[in-house]
Amino acid sequence: MKKTVIAVLLLSGYASLSPAQDVTVIYTNDLHAHVEPYKLPYVAEGKRAVGGFANIATYVKQEKKNNKATFYFDAGDYFTGPYISSLTKGKAIIDIMNTMSFDAASVGNHEFDHGWDNTLIQLSQAKFPILLGNVFYKNSNVLFWNNPYTIIEKDGIKIGVVGLHGVFAFDDTVSSSMRQGIEARDEVKYLQHYLDELCGKVDITVALMHEGFPARQSSIGNTDVKRALDKDIQTAKQVKGLDILITGHAHVGTVEPLKVGNTLVLSTDSGGIDIGKLVLDVDLKTHHHKIKSFELKTLYADEWKPDPATQSVIDTWNKKLSETVRQKVGETPVTLTRAYGESSSLGNLFTDAMLAAAPDAQLALTNSGGLRADLNAGPITLGDVISAFPFPNELTVMDLKGKSLRNLMEHGASLTNGVLQMSKGLEMRYDQHKPVGHRVVLFTLNGKPIVDTDTYRVATNSFLAPGGDGFTAFIDGQNKQVKGGYNLSDAVIDYLVKGNKIIPQQVKEMRVKEVEQ
Repeated sequence: MKKTVIAVLLLSGYASLSPAQDVTVIYTNDLHAHVEPYKLPYVAEGKRAVGGFANIATYVKQEKKNNKATFYFDAGDYFTGPYISSLTKGKAIIDIMNTMSFDAASVGNHEFDHGWDNTLIQLSQAKFPILLGNVFYKNSNVLFWNNPYTIIEKDGIKIGVVGLHGVFAFDDTVSSSMRQGIEARDEVKYLQHYLDELCGKVDITVALMHEGFPARQSSIGNTDVKRALDKDIQTAKQVKGLDILITGHAHVGTVEPLKVGNTLVLSTDSGGIDIGKLVLDVDLKTHHHKIKSFELKTLYADEWKPDPATQSVIDTWNKKLSETVRQKVGETPVTLTRAYGESSSLGNLFTDAMLAAAPDAQLALTNSGGLRADLNAGPITLGDVISAFPFPNELTVMDLKGKSLRNLMEHGASLTNGVLQMSKGLEMRYDQHKPVGHRVVLFTLNGKPIVDTDTYRVATNSFLAPGGDGFTAFIDGQNKQVKGGYNLSDAVIDYLVKGNKIIPQQVKEMRVKEVEQ
């Protein structure tokens, strides 16, 4: 009898000291408030819905049940997308995320869309660690969010997790009015600093980073503009002691881990389309690890039963907002879609509405990345318009010289931040094969070439006006007038409510296009 007990104890002790163990890392990035499943034309030809926070929660909880050493991380931009985020300034999103078993998340640029004071209010309600270690109050050494990293232990495995925001991504895509008084500082320097602090304390190091080039916001998937994770690869090359870099901002999923030295670079697409799962075989004695399996899994909604706790919170918020968002404001005979490298039907509608809302303007321009959801054929509700343009960016009118307008077009033609969507009467053609600064081959207004020395009255938005998305020529504007509290979504709502019809041939005009070779 005693021998049996001793044998059992020895076996159980041996099992707990097993030299190898599976560690599962689940990750997402750029969820963008897509709490409900939705259809995309480039996923399963738009026939099957994907994503949904309650489905993600089911997947994560299932994986955690299968393996105690399972960790779920997110690399930022969970705010801004469908109206549920914009109308609640992110509060609803944090409430929902609190039910989803996150182990840690970093902060993306869109968490600042309603001002950094709101960022502090909303993120403080999170019941899981939110990490950000390189954004400071200006002229000080005080962190804006004083939680740069955390150590999480599960089933004897310790993971050190660092959260950072790329300086370029912060300056380029956080509206200047929303980041006054704070600044991002060298992400590589601070990543190495925190990795040094974690050295010897953990088995695995993970960086959750929001950096690199901004995402395309398009209805046609990855074919209109190529995106790479070069910035993340360069970051991984410049630091020592980093095992995994989970990145956001580019909206490009890694179909297999990118191995950079001893670092694995991982990312998903946006909106909860897919979810990443990395299983590592970890040697507990040497702390070395190797990839056992990897999957970037498309999350088809019909394959999952929504997690009840998460779905209940989503339903509660939807009920609170339903009366406001279901108000009909117009209708469209065709689906209005987005594009990043050329004109889009949705972009044409928005800029025409902006032009109508600014009677003294001759033309209207807005950024492709500001358009976040298509408008399906049929009735258009207030909620639909807010989801299509969820930002508090106000209508702004200014005088610009033709030369500055041409510079804006050249930046758009580089496709670093996508082309500018433009109002009726404008036409621009570009050739990507020409040298930088000489790519615009045609630029006219009402059939007449834009003249460098002439002055034009331009309607745009308060994000672009101070040079957002790299469109710095807007800074040259004179006689600027901001229509306070009047967002681009308001302009579209007014345009439709006043009886302006959506004419298919007008919204389908190719006002911006790359010339064929």
